Amino acid sequence: MAATMTPVQLITVAADLFKKVSSSSKKKAVSLSLYDGEKAPGIPLDEYLKRLVRYTGCDMDTVIIAIIYIDRICINANIIITENNVHRLLLAGFIVAIKWRQDRVHANSHYATVGGVTLKELNRLERTALNDLKWETHVKTTEYANYLHHFEGIGECEDRVV
Repeated sequence: MAATMTPVQLITVAADLFKKVSSSSKKKAVSLSLYDGEKAPGIPLDEYLKRLVRYTGCDMDTVIIAIIYIDRICINANIIITENNVHRLLLAGFIVAIKWRQDRVHANSHYATVGGVTLKELNRLERTALNDLKWETHVKTTEYANYLHHFEGIGECEDRVV
């Protein structure tokens, strides 16, 4: 399914959304998950997303699918997105989406470098994500279309505000 948003628009909208969600849970008491780091990484979320897209070679469809996976992970594992886990959730979602969608993938050591984690950490994140997804990686066309429509709607609203 072709998207009408540009990759830059999608990344900007997704980063803003994840930034709002993660910062809104600052004051909430949350239990730690395997996605949590001791502290939030120093790289801003929009730059991290751009980095993931640039160095993994994923397309917009893969980005949307990664976001769907992150939603599923959070629902299935009862995870609240915070500043301490949003980067790792994105990385885990991207890795699973890339491997599900693309025929040619890089070695996990490449993805670990791009994501700023060790290879051992990346392997643990991928395993955890697949388990939290209950190994259900198929995305129905209607589900994909709903997410795409949602992001396009947010993008249109932001265009009108600017």
